[in-house]
Amino acid sequence: MKVVSSAMKRAAGKNQNSATSWKYCPDRQITQDSGSGNNWARGFHVHGPRCREAISNIIRLEVEACDLFGGFLTAQSMAGGTGSGLGTYVTELLKDEYPSACVLSHCIWPFESGEVIVQNYNALLTLAKLQEFADGIIISQNESLSSICKKALGIPRPSFDDMNDVVGHSLASIFLPASWRSVRPCEWNEHTRKTARDKGDNQDFAKAGIYGAGMPVRLLSDLVSKLCAHPGYRMLSLRFTPQISPKSLNFTTFNWRAQTKQLQQMLVTGALGDFDMDWNLTLPDKGTSTGAAASRFKGGRTVNRCLANLLVLRGIGSHDADVSGFEHESMYPVWSVDPLSVAMNPAKLGKYEMSAGLLSNCQSSVMCTFRALSRAYGMFASRAYLHQYFQHGMEMASFDAAFATVEDVISRYHAL
Repeated sequence: MKVVSSAMKRAAGKNQNSATSWKYCPDRQITQDSGSGNNWARGFHVHGPRCREAISNIIRLEVEACDLFGGFLTAQSMAGGTGSGLGTYVTELLKDEYPSACVLSHCIWPFESGEVIVQNYNALLTLAKLQEFADGIIISQNESLSSICKKALGIPRPSFDDMNDVVGHSLASIFLPASWRSVRPCEWNEHTRKTARDKGDNQDFAKAGIYGAGMPVRLLSDLVSKLCAHPGYRMLSLRFTPQISPKSLNFTTFNWRAQTKQLQQMLVTGALGDFDMDWNLTLPDKGTSTGAAASRFKGGRTVNRCLANLLVLRGIGSHDADVSGFEHESMYPVWSVDPLSVAMNPAKLGKYEMSAGLLSNCQSSVMCTFRALSRAYGMFASRAYLHQYFQHGMEMASFDAAFATVEDVISRYHAL
């Protein structure tokens, strides 16, 4: 209750002097006096059923108020009990009551050093359930968010507000309005687009291989269909550029070649920030090899393999920026049908004249999962803290099933 009340007051304080301010509706929140005590089972098996009717009614009111309902974007932590357990229960509830709606989950992965002693249990139990009920899972790692604040934004001791600003900016780069564009914009021009739009057909676009160019991106269905079409691959990672301190904006020259090159290098090396990638690593030449050999850098390291990427460009010139670097054949399996989708909006995002967001279904999204699984197995072998979960309805088989699901996810991504 204290956390929600604090968030409500802060939001009201920030917006009270704005003519276009918005506020949280007091009738659309649910609070309780006690949390889940960092216990996933208590959040999922106790608080979830207890609050089901109230949650269902609030969601129904929100859906009915929509002019155009596109789906759900949930946000939850994975370390504690309420965020992970109750958050997972709400995701299951959404899929049960709105089976045809897209459900995209944004999850905050805990610090590697440890926020909660049982965080690895909670994170893996959450991830295993979301594989069943969510159409896509965006993972944001606290470790990476903190490093971006320190090394890229120049914040010595970042607060959770600073880290939330990074998350919000990254999500905005993808979810704010945008229109589809072709990967190779030289194949069309403004006259062709206007003519086809006036005619009300897409034949000219289809002939040029850019069917749907200029059409608005539909949230959230387009994201799910482009990135998570295969039910066995639902893990997504989010990257954004530029990552620079506000103090450096007046001394920064923006150009699309530098932006896309930086973002591509972050992707192929698996880095989530421009501070921890190796510029000396280069992709193999196109057409020189196929299969496993093509997925290695010059130097022996492997490329961060992708199933699909969604690139969103914002700012002047976004309609004709060169994005061919994201098409490199060594980044994708041969069976990937539509590996790269590109959207754009000429309006700038915030104070950045040019910016780019990249939502990727790739191998780097499961690296933190692999490490958490190793730690969880170590605790599980000694039966540490399991009694806390058993007293709220869980059994040993529940852990076995969750670990097996996560292992299966990791193995599928490693096989890309």
